Amino acid sequence: MLKNLSPSRASQFKTCPRQFKFANIDKIKEPTNEVQAKGTTVHEALEKLFDLPKEERNTENLHNLFRKVWTDVRSNDEHVHLFDNVEDERAWGLDALQLLSNYLNLENPSKFEPLERERWVRGTIEDVNLRGILDRMDRDSNGNLIIVDYKSGKAPSSKYKESRFFALKLYALLIEKELGETPSELKLIYLQNSTIHTLKVSKQMLLDAENEIIEIWNNIKKAIKNKEFPTNKNALCNWCYYKPICPEFNNNVPNTDKLEKYNSVINEINDTLEAIDLVGGLEKLPENSPLKNTNLNAIKIMLDDVNEKKNNTVSTIEKILRK
Repeated sequence: MLKNLSPSRASQFKTCPRQFKFANIDKIKEPTNEVQAKGTTVHEALEKLFDLPKEERNTENLHNLFRKVWTDVRSNDEHVHLFDNVEDERAWGLDALQLLSNYLNLENPSKFEPLERERWVRGTIEDVNLRGILDRMDRDSNGNLIIVDYKSGKAPSSKYKESRFFALKLYALLIEKELGETPSELKLIYLQNSTIHTLKVSKQMLLDAENEIIEIWNNIKKAIKNKEFPTNKNALCNWCYYKPICPEFNNNVPNTDKLEKYNSVINEINDTLEAIDLVGGLEKLPENSPLKNTNLNAIKIMLDDVNEKKNNTVSTIEKILRK
């Protein structure tokens, strides 16, 4: 069973329960692609921009921050095979620099100081533990809280505008519960087409967001209990990493259900080992503890065995996904 839910996970379940299962129950990790790497690196450059003195928050320094961030991570396992050649990487980098230039056409970072950046937000609503990271939180000239999120993609048409605020509504709800202060506005900054969308916050909006996340969580629990994660064919399917193993598009797909079992056993063993380690070892446990008679060697052998089975299964599935 999932212990936590983030706004992005909740949105994924809304989009397609089967995709949610592949990613969060079966834990088939989607490798980082060029778009994701660009978004992450651009976000980090914008975060670091506000570490500079106001007078140094200019285009040249922002571009240099991006170059440094990318240089620091481009050789790690997540990114090392991202580009086939130097020309592709250069084109990717130039596009990212354009996004950052677009940002400076939307806001003047030399004129304000964010209240917080990359803030961890956590909270519990009924039995769901929500957590996530919001990009930025500001105070306007009247002292009101503004929640800000950067988007490296293109702003949607007005028809789909409000649905894109789903995550920020949840962040506003958690901020209200944590600080006892209701944010006054949500702001999405779209870098690709230099657009800012804003939404005023109301009590009813936050109540609706709370009801929606409870409904999503209940549906997730029901799906896990019944082992039913239906596919939801939509316009995003062609960009879904899991399409090659999706029954909506293929007749002969691998059964990934065994991964759920492997992950459950792995989590249970790791939780046991962590609990024992926290108290300083088996000898420190009270005699009436249910963990007192744990055979550490046996469960570590079991952990290695289950991990091997899981890795072999994932390897077979990944070969299909890479075709």
